[in-house]
Amino acid sequence: MSSRSSSDRREFLKNVGLAGLSSVLVAPALSGAQPPAPVAPAAPATTPAPADTAKAVAPTEVGEDARALAGIIERRCGQHLSKEQLESIARDFDGDLKALKRMREVKLGNGDEPDFTFRA
Repeated sequence: MSSRSSSDRREFLKNVGLAGLSSVLVAPALSGAQPPAPVAPAAPATTPAPADTAKAVAPTEVGEDARALAGIIERRCGQHLSKEQLESIARDFDGDLKALKRMREVKLGNGDEPDFTFRA
């Protein structure tokens, strides 16, 4: 029975690794197909909302792309994962996709140096 469980673990880890790789490969294709968001003029400064209303706001919803990627994991490994684990995976994908979007928004100039120095 131990060979069966180690085989299942290997298959699970392989699928999770493929899901992570697919998020790196699929996200550029998906975001490349979407038109860039128009830049809105700067809004005048507003006063912050009171603390009571800030707590009442629901947490941000997981994006459609993150749900689709989590759906792949659910199809392949859903029998081994609980709903909470699948929701956590979807939130992780959503965070990664949002970080990827923020990284793409950073414009680098031709003279910008890397953050590290490589020496051989």
